[in-house]
Amino acid sequence: MNDQRWEEVLRRLDKLFGDLEFDEIEDEETQAVTETVVWTGPQGKMKLARTTRPLVVDKKTHFSNRIGGGTHVEYVYSKTETTSRVRLFRWNEAVGDWNEVDAAELGVTAGR
Repeated sequence: MNDQRWEEVLRRLDKLFGDLEFDEIEDEETQAVTETVVWTGPQGKMKLARTTRPLVVDKKTHFSNRIGGGTHVEYVYSKTETTSRVRLFRWNEAVGDWNEVDAAELGVTAGR
């Protein structure tokens, strides 16, 4: 999901439900940025999370042929391209935690 489409989704959520709670978390190790928005609707408390990170263009595995030698994986990230993942969660009062909602439950197909 590109930035423009994400902004459209946020505007629509604000128009439909109002009183949105925003949060943004940056992970230095993976260079990922997670933006979340929480709202209360007819289905209860919901959260939409978008994780954007640089595209992995190469993966290098370093290892030793010695017995007991460890391995190390090095990722090479693109400087210009990113990838995004959007996930929807519903608050579960009984557990006191977020449960991920499967798109199949909503009747939504990919690409719409």
